[in-house]
Amino acid sequence: MKKLLFFFTFFLLFAALSAEEAKNNAETALQAGETADVSRETEEKPKFFYIQPALGFGTGISGYRVTAALDADFFVGKTSAVNCYVGLDFDFRAGMVALVMKDSKEFAIQANGVFDFAVVNPELKNVDLWISLGFDLIYGGKYREEDFRDPSFSYMPAWGIGLDFVFTNNIILKVGIDCFLGIMPDLTLLVGYRF
Repeated sequence: MKKLLFFFTFFLLFAALSAEEAKNNAETALQAGETADVSRETEEKPKFFYIQPALGFGTGISGYRVTAALDADFFVGKTSAVNCYVGLDFDFRAGMVALVMKDSKEFAIQANGVFDFAVVNPELKNVDLWISLGFDLIYGGKYREEDFRDPSFSYMPAWGIGLDFVFTNNIILKVGIDCFLGIMPDLTLLVGYRF
C-alpha cells in the first residue's frame, strides 16, 4: 500500500511539473515574440463544445480494470492563458475479474471542470487539467462484511483529477487518479479522440 501511495504521489508531482514547464515555455515564447503560436487572443476561437470518447484501463486498489469514458464539455470563458470548460464525465468501469465472474461494475456520472492550457510544442496542442465530482452507480458490489458480491444496486461518491494531453491530430492521452468504491484511489490511463 505504501508503494502504491508513493507511486501516485510521484505521478502527480511529475504531472504538475510537466504542466508548469509547458506554461513556462509558453511565457518564454510570448516574450520572444512568437505570439502567433501561443496567444489565445490571436488564435481562432476555442470550440464552444466538444465530445471526447476514450478507452483504457485503471489499476491500483481495484487490481486491473477496463475503463470506457465519455466527456462532453461546454466552453464557459477564458483568460490570456487558459480556456475554461464545464460539462459531464461518464465512466464505465469493470474489473478484469468482474468481466468474467459477473462481479461489480461501476458507472460514474460526474460534473467536471477543464482548464485548457495552450503549449508550444509541434506535437501537442493543449494540456488540460480536469477535476470531476459526482456519484458512482454500482451493480453487484454493494459492500457487506459477510458477502461482497451482494447482487444489488448501490451508489457511492465519485471523484477524479488528472491531465489530458491533446495532440495536434486531436488524439488525447488521459491520465489521472479516480476513485474506486468511493474513497480509494486508482490510476487511470486512457486514449481517445476529441471531436
